[in-house]
Amino acid sequence: MAAVISILLTLHAEFFLHWIWVLYLPLFAFGYLILVFVFGVLLWPVARRSSRALSVAASALAAVSVGGSLFLFIDTEASGWARFWLEYPAFAAAATVEVPEHGEADLYGIELPRHLCVVAPNCRITNLGDSNGAPIRYAADYIDVFEDTYGYGHFVGTPEPGPYNGFGIPLCPSMELTGGWWWLERCDGPEYERAR
Repeated sequence: MAAVISILLTLHAEFFLHWIWVLYLPLFAFGYLILVFVFGVLLWPVARRSSRALSVAASALAAVSVGGSLFLFIDTEASGWARFWLEYPAFAAAATVEVPEHGEADLYGIELPRHLCVVAPNCRITNLGDSNGAPIRYAADYIDVFEDTYGYGHFVGTPEPGPYNGFGIPLCPSMELTGGWWWLERCDGPEYERAR
């Protein structure tokens, strides 16, 4: 149970970042220390009273849980992929939300219906422009206007390569998910740095 909770919390780390900003990193570091402590407490009786094989298996599960959680915390693309598949029904529904023309709404878009807020930490979806003549719905998984943004883009058909203006940051589709959804991250390369 502790392993499942740790991975679910890590997959939703950006939700915590959106709401607690400055306390985000210290609280997550403290959370990982608590996680290591909990696994230590849970492993102690297993190691003392069980066979060597069961002790090794329990230790391996603890290592995979903590290591997997840290991996998802560090690798945004892997985390984005896992969260997308975990919450796919909400993403499928968000793909049908009407978005205003590019530049006609608030910078971060329109508010999603409450039951779809799992799609984006700020509970908003915006229009990044057009691809193949259709609007690109963008649900930011992370937003730091001056540094970075990444998230989920919904395209009709195969997306044009970009870059797309993600709040002043050039975004490009980097991983196809399903149902028209793609993972978008900062475009790499010197030609994109000039586009900023």
